[in-house]
Amino acid sequence: MYIVNPESLKHDYEKQGFVLVENLFDEINVIELQRVTEELIEQSRGHQKSDEKFDLEPDHSQTNPRVQRIKVPHKQHKVFAKALRNSMLLNVLQILIGNNVRFRNSKLNIKAAKGGSEVDWHQDWAFYPHTNSDLLAVGIMLDDIDEDNAPLMVVPQSHLGKTLNHHYLRNDWKANCEEVGVFSGSVDLKEEEVDSSTSYKITGKAGSASFHHVKALHGSGPNHSDRPRRMLFFEYAAADAWPLVDFEVYGDFAEYEEKMVLGKSTLQPRIDNSDIIMPYPRPPNPDSIYRIQEFRRA
Repeated sequence: MYIVNPESLKHDYEKQGFVLVENLFDEINVIELQRVTEELIEQSRGHQKSDEKFDLEPDHSQTNPRVQRIKVPHKQHKVFAKALRNSMLLNVLQILIGNNVRFRNSKLNIKAAKGGSEVDWHQDWAFYPHTNSDLLAVGIMLDDIDEDNAPLMVVPQSHLGKTLNHHYLRNDWKANCEEVGVFSGSVDLKEEEVDSSTSYKITGKAGSASFHHVKALHGSGPNHSDRPRRMLFFEYAAADAWPLVDFEVYGDFAEYEEKMVLGKSTLQPRIDNSDIIMPYPRPPNPDSIYRIQEFRRA
């Protein structure tokens, strides 16, 4: 059972842009989440390339399955669908976002031992801006995570600054917005004058969970250890934060309403002064952060 002080949790989240809640999920729940994750990884043996179910590492094979991401796990197994409504998790969401909260989407990022792929520095806000920025992502640790197996890294207080440029000008790719470039889902730290040495590495035992603001700058390196690093991510939004792009992620309007996990929905979006750069034009294969970020590296 986790113990949390609501006032200090809210204060730290608003000041730093992220918090860690230890032991949010108990051992029984963690074991069940691990079991289903391993079952899905086994299923990936029958997949030759990334698709609507999996993002695969370049060296993935039937004999040596290596998965980058299990996509929308809440739609792939009821264990994940149940976890996104975990009562203790919802309690923390109520503290951080408020009484009316909607689930957005899920992903299960897997950094396989000895080489699991990095994720470049980015703000989630760049991918899915809403009418206001009361959104966050919950990262549930399915493994013990320390500095050796590629922890999530977050730049403190970055959520208080501007929306950083996630576009990239590439000579061999022409778009109508040539002065802006193509959305690459990653940030040039030098160009944006960001000091990543101030970043905080979020570590903890399996069952612990991080909560980071949608504008918090974050990323993670490759996993060079001999242990996997698996994190289940759930995204949530205040009910009055309406999407400006990719409404289909929520589903049709009936599903949009069904995704309420706390309180009541509303047809009156709240609009704040969060600066927005729309994530367009997009590169080929824009269905995954891994493929989008490869565009800048190519």
